Amino acid sequence: MAKLRRGAAILVWPVLTGVQLLAAQARVPPLPRWRPQPLGSSVPPVLALRPRAPSLSTLAASEHRHTITGLLIGGLVGTVAAGAFLGAFCNDPDTHCGAGEVGRAIVIIAVPPTLLGAVIGSLIRTKP
Repeated sequence: MAKLRRGAAILVWPVLTGVQLLAAQARVPPLPRWRPQPLGSSVPPVLALRPRAPSLSTLAASEHRHTITGLLIGGLVGTVAAGAFLGAFCNDPDTHCGAGEVGRAIVIIAVPPTLLGAVIGSLIRTKP
């Protein structure tokens, strides 16, 4: 019976703490509404009560992306991995390494880390 109670407590505890965490979140203010004005009114309708968010051009000017750095680091990792593979594969006297094997190793081994590094670098933003 004690194991059953302990098991029930283990299953119920995350649910109760999750409810407490949800209750502790701040309430989101409602969206501003447009209120129509009479035709003869000279006052323009107020749509937003909060200050405007910065535009994309302002954000782009204040942040720096690291796409080229990620591309270079990913290219370096891919080149080292392809070189290590070719060094181990071509070292065997029974295998003949030609331009086809080197090209396949570059496309299959070196290009994916290069592209992944560029994507990761573009996701990283810093202020200049």
